[in-house]
Amino acid sequence: MECKLTDIFSGLGVDLTFVSSVQQTSEDSLSHLLTHLQGWTGPALFPLSDLKGSAVDVFLPGLWATLHIICINTFVLHTLQSSGSGRQVHLTEFTRSLASQLSADSCVTVPVLQQLNSTSCHETSSTKHSSCGRVMEREKRSCSSAGRLNRPGVCGLDNSGNSCYLNAVFQCLCSTVPLVEHLLNPDTRKELARSKCRVAEVLVRLLQEMWLGRSSSCAPVEARSVLTSILPQFNNYSQQDAQELLLFLLNALHEDFKKASKQQIRLAIRQPRPEQKRNHATAAGESTIVSHLFEGQLSYMTLCMHCDHQAYSTQTFTVLSLPIPTGIIKCSIQDCMSLFFEQTVLTGGEQMLCSVCGLRRETTVLTCLDKPPEILMLHLKRFGCKGKNQVKLRTNVSFSMKLDLNPFLSSSVQNTSFSSYRLYAVVNHSGHLHMGHYTAVCHSSLTQTWHCFDDSAVREVQDGHVQTPNAYMLLYSRKPFQKPKISGL
Repeated sequence: MECKLTDIFSGLGVDLTFVSSVQQTSEDSLSHLLTHLQGWTGPALFPLSDLKGSAVDVFLPGLWATLHIICINTFVLHTLQSSGSGRQVHLTEFTRSLASQLSADSCVTVPVLQQLNSTSCHETSSTKHSSCGRVMEREKRSCSSAGRLNRPGVCGLDNSGNSCYLNAVFQCLCSTVPLVEHLLNPDTRKELARSKCRVAEVLVRLLQEMWLGRSSSCAPVEARSVLTSILPQFNNYSQQDAQELLLFLLNALHEDFKKASKQQIRLAIRQPRPEQKRNHATAAGESTIVSHLFEGQLSYMTLCMHCDHQAYSTQTFTVLSLPIPTGIIKCSIQDCMSLFFEQTVLTGGEQMLCSVCGLRRETTVLTCLDKPPEILMLHLKRFGCKGKNQVKLRTNVSFSMKLDLNPFLSSSVQNTSFSSYRLYAVVNHSGHLHMGHYTAVCHSSLTQTWHCFDDSAVREVQDGHVQTPNAYMLLYSRKPFQKPKISGL
């Protein structure tokens, strides 16, 4: 394998030398494996004239990571498979698994690949190889340290292949305390399990891991699998719209809770209890925790420009998709809200049928918030069309920690507790329309601090760094979140 790689890199004008201090033998596959690993110092990139002795340990971290997988993992996994072990080992756990298998032989040393996302990769001091026993001990100390640093509700999510949009949405839901409290409630979990609500149940397991788990990150593989089986449009490894996924996910949760409520009604009819009778009316309705938290209502007043006839209508919403003013490089979230709620006149083909005139007339439409939701989700319409091309608007939309809705409320709810909202989560999108990356910035109700979630990487950020020009979705809460009431927290 070394010869093939050497030939490949030689064609690119790069001298690639593999350094090993032990002569390899081929008595059998196991001895070949041990000899191959013994004294390995890793692939090194340097001119042949610079070779001095056998203690060369110079390498490029990026190339070392690639060659670590190609040269060592492939060789060893192939050798183990040939010997009939039949064991499957994930590449991310390879070093640890290999060290565990070879720990019985203290004379064998294995290469340890530093975590490139760790702050340790910035250290300039060189790391010497140690025996497998010392390697495992160091990893145990590292894992226990990571567990101690982990905080409930602050958990990174591994990227399973262009799944950053999914991870960003999960982080926002994890920071929505009322939803988390309801899903992790023991009674709710029993009802969902009884009704076989797949989406809600898998989200419960994920949230339990994020809030009560001991790891600083976890892999939402099961959640993604269930969602893509129900929502086939997301069953690929292409970049998707986080806002679109969030809408589908909330709708699926809403349907699961309705299903659980109907099951509860059937049980109440068969085995009536006093407490079930009291909850019968609530369970019989279409309202769920999802509609209670996320649904709001818009009211429309239409005015016929010919006869002044007024008509009123309402519409339920979950997300407000706000237009961004064009022709400017910076605006505020209030500017986007004003553009959404501004008075419009429908003319030409958009004229509405007047019930009094009996004809299509020019119509003025006034829009306002008639029922603001508990959780207000704002979507900035950054993706649009310019001619025949799809483009992304890069306007820097500034937003504050508090949002005043008074200018957009109907007269019946103005100057009420619904007027002021607090920011608790932001979904950011960087890059282009077809090649971008999603991250989330969420507020922890436990520590009262902000954290940036970039897949599995998590870091604390100051209030002043929450504002970015890449904001794509903003989540506001009418009431400030308190410490979640979760069993075991």
